[in-house]
Amino acid sequence: MSPIDCREVLRRLELYLDGELDGGVCLEIEEHLVTCGPCTDHSDFQRKLKQMVRAKCGCSDVPAHVLRRVRVVLEREAPQA
Repeated sequence: MSPIDCREVLRRLELYLDGELDGGVCLEIEEHLVTCGPCTDHSDFQRKLKQMVRAKCGCSDVPAHVLRRVRVVLEREAPQA
């Protein structure tokens, strides 16, 4: 059994898919995804959705200042565990 649970995987999934997590956390998520069908399904859906949005928007990279602003808002509004 992996040391990370479904709730934690889903909480960090966007950062994982965007390549914004350190190697140790990525490895834990990858190990979890190998053994958890529902999380894998959700990850696959999110990955495909991101690809579709990128293709439709016609942009490859989001400006760094926009990413920082979005992260600040998400952190401020995220439920505290």
